[in-house]
Amino acid sequence: MKRVVYLFFLILFIVQPVSAKTLTKIAVVVNDDIITTYELDKAVAEALSKNPNRNQMTAGQLDQLKKQSMEKLIGEKLFDQRIKELGLEVSDSELTGAIEDVAEKNGLTKEALYKALEAQGLTMDAYRDRIKKEILRYKLMSREVNYKVMVTTAEIRRYYDDHIKDYNFEPKIHIKRISFSVPQGDEKELAAFHKQVAVARDLLLNGEDFDKVLKGLGDAATGGDMGSLVEADLAKPLQDVLAGLKPGDVTEPTELNGQIHIFQVVSRTRPGDDPFEQAKPEIEAKLRQEKTAKRFEEWQKELRENARIEIRI
Repeated sequence: MKRVVYLFFLILFIVQPVSAKTLTKIAVVVNDDIITTYELDKAVAEALSKNPNRNQMTAGQLDQLKKQSMEKLIGEKLFDQRIKELGLEVSDSELTGAIEDVAEKNGLTKEALYKALEAQGLTMDAYRDRIKKEILRYKLMSREVNYKVMVTTAEIRRYYDDHIKDYNFEPKIHIKRISFSVPQGDEKELAAFHKQVAVARDLLLNGEDFDKVLKGLGDAATGGDMGSLVEADLAKPLQDVLAGLKPGDVTEPTELNGQIHIFQVVSRTRPGDDPFEQAKPEIEAKLRQEKTAKRFEEWQKELRENARIEIRI
């Protein structure tokens, strides 16, 4: 099964401990579930811990923070109820795969992940529960919100025509870079260095994943995705190196600024390319984001309107 890496998994966030109160009351009734005053106090304490101005907040600001925390808990409760209603589930293999992807994206071994969680006062079971909840909510958003958002070519064209001055394209090139510092050693060491550079280039030429090649070099190299750049803005020596290369091509090892570099071309645009086709992906992403935000607000409103919510404090 193909693993999906959820952007919100890539940060292991810290939760501040909150002392339990001896007396807990019902703060809110949400359909057949409740939110206790203890849960609300805990949510407020967590929000305060993340607010850099917490020591200067007025009573009115604290009340507003409490209302925001309550609304967040109500929303989460409605999400969880909808997940249950739809019968959404997460398999053990899907959950394990997601956690492994978290570790890989953070450059952590399984043991290092355990230690990172332990340092934040989390057990692996608690972390698995957290990730499971995030996956379920991701699935819920995909089904209830994202799935219902459509962006047509006509809408993209209309936006482009209305903002055509914003899309005066110059030729661009999207490149990735691997850079090596030249060792100050004897001939044997230099020979080993040049062989390492050649092997890395051969791997790229043979279709190996760029990130995998870079990661495999460890501390011997630096680099990454340089993004899409205006060719005319590049230094002349680099323009010369990249001239004539097609997407997927890899440069010969090139010495610039005291380092040896390998560049891989991801994509490029040229004079005469259809500016609408160049702008289309960016416009589509923008319109999709706007429609998704609007649909999410509408969906939240629908959930609230169809729910029985009773605030008791």
